Amino acid sequence: MGTHPILLGDEQVRRYVADGFLAFDTGLDSGFHDAVAAELAVGLDEGSPLLGDNLLPRIPMLADLLDSPAVVGAMKSLLGEDYAWAPHRFPHNSEPLAAADRSDDFDPFLNNARMGPGSISGSGWHQDGHSKAGRSRWHTFRAANLFYFPQDTPLAKGPTRLLAGSHLYANITLATPDQVVLRDIPKGTAIIADFDVGHAGTPNRTDATRYMLKFVVLRMQSPTRPTWDHHDPAWRTPNGLFTPHDLPEAWTSLWNWLRGAPRNEGVSASPDELPRLLDEMRARNPQQRLAAMYQLAAMGDTAVRPMIDALLATAGLDRHVAPTPDDMGYYGKSEDHLERKFSPRQFVPEDAAVVLGTIGAPAVEPLAALLDHEDPWMRINAAYALGEAGPTAAGSHADRIGELLDDHLAAVARAATDALCTLPCFGSPTVARLHRVLAHDIDDGEEPAMGEPSLGGRWTRQNHLRYLASLALLARVTGSDPPDGLEQAFIAGLDDETGYTQAIACQGLERLGTRTGLKAAVRHLQTRRWDPNHIRLAEGPPRRAVRA
Repeated sequence: MGTHPILLGDEQVRRYVADGFLAFDTGLDSGFHDAVAAELAVGLDEGSPLLGDNLLPRIPMLADLLDSPAVVGAMKSLLGEDYAWAPHRFPHNSEPLAAADRSDDFDPFLNNARMGPGSISGSGWHQDGHSKAGRSRWHTFRAANLFYFPQDTPLAKGPTRLLAGSHLYANITLATPDQVVLRDIPKGTAIIADFDVGHAGTPNRTDATRYMLKFVVLRMQSPTRPTWDHHDPAWRTPNGLFTPHDLPEAWTSLWNWLRGAPRNEGVSASPDELPRLLDEMRARNPQQRLAAMYQLAAMGDTAVRPMIDALLATAGLDRHVAPTPDDMGYYGKSEDHLERKFSPRQFVPEDAAVVLGTIGAPAVEPLAALLDHEDPWMRINAAYALGEAGPTAAGSHADRIGELLDDHLAAVARAATDALCTLPCFGSPTVARLHRVLAHDIDDGEEPAMGEPSLGGRWTRQNHLRYLASLALLARVTGSDPPDGLEQAFIAGLDDETGYTQAIACQGLERLGTRTGLKAAVRHLQTRRWDPNHIRLAEGPPRRAVRA
């Protein structure tokens, strides 16, 4: 829209670190939001199965929302200047409940509340899985949801509920009622929420449909400096947080990560506390467990061996074998609060791997040794932790992680590919392997592997791996000194059968900027463009956005 982004300030970023989400006004005029709501009413009434991920071509004016100074500023502040929009975006309508089912006495913590017939918005508490391609859960801020409300959404109309502080949870069943945030949401509000924040829809007890649009944004590079309006380097716990937790060690570590500073700056722990903290890391209470994890990370060298041993203790438990969708562990909701599993929906790493990744450089060589471990779960967690250690500490092992693309187990190859997204410093040998994934079929690649069964569709192991391969390549082309082979790899991705891989390949070719690559992307997009005019509202084309 030709104006400078409105960056967040220190206080807003601190709130995001602790609560896991932040609401802000998109700054667009009321008529824009009304036009979006009117378009949604038509699109959803048509019952078109194509509206979901095709939200933008169906309602092109939404590009003005995503390009608005407030949205761009929030994305740059929290996800870095080179952030990218994921191909998944979705309208979440909440239809009115029948009058007989409405009640003024709604429990904000209620799970799976009855929703109005035809509602896409689900009322069960959940942490999202990356649509159709289960990626990792991270404590660091690598992905986010943007929830946009084009209408005033008072409590009776069913705002989205959030669980403050749950973005650091491995298991959503541990959430408590005092974490619930359920408030009136004014027209034109957007909420940026860390991808792992627990949330749920709320029943609509009015006579009009409630609309909410969800977009997914991805970080492409680990932070090296603050990308918001930054003035005060110290962590200061904000007043009036929504989260009931008090986790200064964790919040300071994550604040430091966002600033590109050493993770343990301003954090310390005594080695004498090691036995107690190892015990508390297994506690069912999330605050106790998380506090112990970050105090252990603050010990640096001292904690490396105990954490490696804790990780090795989970070998031989077949945790690399994915649960089925009828198992609550598939959704990160096991009653066993220490259960960690690989899943087509979401990979939840061991807590020890999270700590080792936070420790960084002192843990890199012991972790690299586990890349050759006979147990796949060790290889998976080692790749994850090295990715979390970041390019400066673990970049020299990026191509070694790339070799795991040849692993005989798809789960290992997928976890390694996801780790490469956080280590975009790999060289030509890994680019060649990723190209091969995009260009050639893999063994057992046609085995169904839906990450989100409720969304339908037909995705396979091969589709998952190819999508992640395209994301790793996009991160690499965004980084410095792109190696040879990227153009050919992205062009190969244009032939994938899923729109997700194709969409990321087009973004990669745009960022690469070569003449041949851009021609290939334009040629690909020409045959897939939409003309939405034949399903426009009778009043004519929607208005362009202007700032309020």
